[in-house]
Amino acid sequence: MTAVLEERVTRLEKKVERLETWAGPGQNESFSESLAELRKKFDDFGKTQARHTKKLDDLTADVAVLKTDVAGLKADMVEVKAVLMTDVAGLKTDVATLKSDMVEVKGTLGEILDRLPPRRE
Repeated sequence: MTAVLEERVTRLEKKVERLETWAGPGQNESFSESLAELRKKFDDFGKTQARHTKKLDDLTADVAVLKTDVAGLKADMVEVKAVLMTDVAGLKTDVATLKSDMVEVKGTLGEILDRLPPRRE
């Protein structure tokens, strides 16, 4: 029986260690102060959360604008690429014509130089 009583007392001691009494003098003021402090912290948290929400909304709007701008730039680059490809193709044709003309000019110049009298010194 003593072992059973000792076991019950040990369990009771553990419970008493964790027991807090809320009936003492000044307890209501303490609760009131704690509650006021908690309300202030929640109010501050709410204000901070509102600022962060506003910033996040602004950033989301900015990202949407950027996405639209990038889509426009991509479309513009497709157009620029097409124009450049056309221009480069035209330049290649012009260079080929110029090379052909230069071969002809060199031939004609060679004939002219061959007909001239030798240079006197």
